[in-house]
Amino acid sequence: MRAMLAAAALLIGFAESGRTARCTTSLDPQMLREYQDYVFAAEQGMDRRFGAGNLSWVPASSRKEANAKLASCKQVRRNISDASVNERIAARNATVLHWVGAIRIPGVSLAELQAVLEDFERYDRMYRPMITEFRAKGVEEAPGFDVILGLQSSFRFASLFPQHYAFRVHGNLERARGNGALSLHLRAREIRESDSGVAGRNDFLETYHDHGIMWALNAYWRARPMGTDVYLEFETITLARSVQAFSCRLGIVPVPKSVVAEAMDSIPADSVTVILEGTRAECARRASVRR
Repeated sequence: MRAMLAAAALLIGFAESGRTARCTTSLDPQMLREYQDYVFAAEQGMDRRFGAGNLSWVPASSRKEANAKLASCKQVRRNISDASVNERIAARNATVLHWVGAIRIPGVSLAELQAVLEDFERYDRMYRPMITEFRAKGVEEAPGFDVILGLQSSFRFASLFPQHYAFRVHGNLERARGNGALSLHLRAREIRESDSGVAGRNDFLETYHDHGIMWALNAYWRARPMGTDVYLEFETITLARSVQAFSCRLGIVPVPKSVVAEAMDSIPADSVTVILEGTRAECARRASVRR
């Protein structure tokens, strides 16, 4: 009943304002430094964790089920955010979202997987609807590229209110190949968020003074052979506004924290799914063409 009343109240507020529940906010510069420290510490352990074996980030209590999923070529994903860090920075309107996932891609070599991951012109088809554009400069100059990518995400709150977010990300993509493994790292230098949340529009808000859904982004691909298959991990670390500090009104109606909480939960988790499943599907498509 409480959820129904909240939904009804929000419906009135949306009708009065004609807007969706995004509400601008600002990033505390100190929180960006907190995020950079978090990323630095996380990166120190990534190679060691990857070298420890498949799904080493899955707790022992869940390992059997996770290994069964991996064996059947189903994705495994997990939120590995540091709760203590987020408890400390929540009151200053920040949270670090750290997700990782993995999948087994059958019948593909590491070189074939690399060709898929570096086919940037197909990203908007391979990873739809999340990636709307992907442009890379210096493709011939390994190991890195200057990239611009368009991202979008949407979900429905209380099955009634569609929420749309769109971003243009400018960053660097570095690649490495060695010791029988492949890795790529995307580090965003600038993220501009669309005010309307509609991909393709140039109504970008001021950097670090926007809806606060994604202020910073680092993404990592790691892969190695797994018999005649490939084991692929995808990991993201993002910085966003805090649910605890969230305050927003639409007209006369206060927007529940659950609106932004759902975005915080869904966007990073969905990105892991889209990348893993999209890569597997593209590998399967190419294999069928070769036959």
